[in-house]
Amino acid sequence: MKIIGIVLIVLVGILFLTIALLGVLRIVDNSRMNRIWSSLQVSGEPEKVFSPEMVGGLPAVAQRYLLHAIQPGTPLARRVELKMSGMLKPKEDATWMPLQATQILTPGRGFIWKAKAKAVGPVFMRVTDYYTDGKGRIRVALLGLLPVVNASNPDIVKSAAGRFLGESVWLPTAFLPQYGAVWQEVDSLHAKVTLTIDELSAALTLTIDEEGRLKEVVLLRWKDDLKQFVPFGVVIEEEREFGGYTIPSQLRGGWQYGTDRYREFFRFTIDQAMFH
Repeated sequence: MKIIGIVLIVLVGILFLTIALLGVLRIVDNSRMNRIWSSLQVSGEPEKVFSPEMVGGLPAVAQRYLLHAIQPGTPLARRVELKMSGMLKPKEDATWMPLQATQILTPGRGFIWKAKAKAVGPVFMRVTDYYTDGKGRIRVALLGLLPVVNASNPDIVKSAAGRFLGESVWLPTAFLPQYGAVWQEVDSLHAKVTLTIDELSAALTLTIDEEGRLKEVVLLRWKDDLKQFVPFGVVIEEEREFGGYTIPSQLRGGWQYGTDRYREFFRFTIDQAMFH
């Protein structure tokens, strides 16, 4: 009995030390994420505001979108900070998980997305995804402590950069030619806009209705597990105006968009958007 008691004490000690170590690692990781967030807090120049003349040389479909997305006289923001809610389905056979998330996105710099997703009952996961300075990482921690995924490699970096470029729809100034966007008209309802971050460019195919509302975004995005570019698409169901910007506020999408292998894995609602 005495031996059993000693063994139990040792096991409890090991468990305590493990939890303490995981707690320290979480503090270190949170500190790193906070530094990345701070590095992306770049603001626009106060005296620069949007005017229709800025899009005068663009194709008609591009002008229609930008004039709808940015009100004249709106300060040209260099970043957006978002609060969102929604559902995530990480695997085809998994159940949908409710989530709450915050995100910062700065054109030319990168993004970081931090989410808390509810798994089963009281069990939750904290998910962090980011791209900045040519680096990217995805981290998933059960109960915010136990790392389930903590990976960074060239394929994840390339996929994260593609996510960043696609999600630039949440900051319409990223689509202005003054910030490097290159537009090409496809037809009266479709256009391609090419955005670049570091060494990666992506051509986003946008569906824009007669009123200038963005309805769909499709791009070829690197899928790290397949190690190839595949169609990634988003359907925009609602839009909302925040501080002079009209952006997608309710959307859903996934990989292999437009093919018989398409799998919708996220549904997001933007609850708050702050432009700086």
